[in-house]
Amino acid sequence: MKPGTSPKTLRIPNDTIADIEREANTNNTTFSNIAIDRLRHKDNTLTPEVLSKIQTIINLSKNGEFKKAQEEENRLWAKISI
Repeated sequence: MKPGTSPKTLRIPNDTIADIEREANTNNTTFSNIAIDRLRHKDNTLTPEVLSKIQTIINLSKNGEFKKAQEEENRLWAKISI
């Protein structure tokens, strides 16, 4: 166990577990990292990942790559809507 951490038992709905596992696999990280990130940003959908995607959309739009920007936007909305 990492210093400064404590194990806690909590009940998580199975669909949320599956969603976190999917996100962890997609981002090549651990379940714990995604769960902690969600806990830290529970009241703020503007997580570092979302802000990064928004910047990508802006950059693509500034470069005139509107179709790619729209595709990124669609993926972002799908992620936020979970």
